[in-house]
Amino acid sequence: MSATGDSTTARGVAAQGAGNGTPAQGVDPREAAAIREVLVLTPGVQSVGEVVIHRHGSGALVTAVLGFGPSTPVADVVAVLREVKAGIRAAAPTISAIVLEPDVAGPRDDMDTPTDVIVIRGAD
Repeated sequence: MSATGDSTTARGVAAQGAGNGTPAQGVDPREAAAIREVLVLTPGVQSVGEVVIHRHGSGALVTAVLGFGPSTPVADVVAVLREVKAGIRAAAPTISAIVLEPDVAGPRDDMDTPTDVIVIRGAD
């Protein structure tokens, strides 16, 4: 799900310092694991893509891409995002900002056309 295709951040939690791509100092591995657990275990989240912690001053910014099914109502997506933010704040109180990007899966191109949409016209 990562736009960059970076498998390291798609599987785990990457930590970056002041936006320069260098590893952040002071990112607690337990805190990172707790954030990842909240993301993975929140009902309604179908997949977790890129997750990054940006350390700044005394706080930190968490960014994450969360996957939802194509038929998930927008109200449900909003409720799940709110729940995820509350879970992250409870699990990692040093987090000062959270940015979540919902990624709604579109229809798959590799599937056969369902038979209920095939129309056969006859002529007499």
